[in-house]
Amino acid sequence: MKHAEILQSATDLYQERGLHYGHPSDNMARAARLLSAYLEMPIEDYQVAVILALVKIGRTIEDSQQIDTWIDTASYIAIAGMLATEGNELYV
Repeated sequence: MKHAEILQSATDLYQERGLHYGHPSDNMARAARLLSAYLEMPIEDYQVAVILALVKIGRTIEDSQQIDTWIDTASYIAIAGMLATEGNELYV
């Protein structure tokens, strides 16, 4: 799969899940609060997205041919970048 196809698939996935789950900052902020309480240290919303991307990257050790792993990783990294740089702007 070409890189543009991976990115387009990640964009499509992001939009589809956004319609179902809402703005990623809501989910990532919730997970950040849970992780912060569990780890007893502050975790930011964008860091949750980075952690999820790392989980996906770790899966490539077992199977680097699984395209959904790459699509999900691209999506999580894009979400992390958005949360780290744009704050809580309206979800589009």
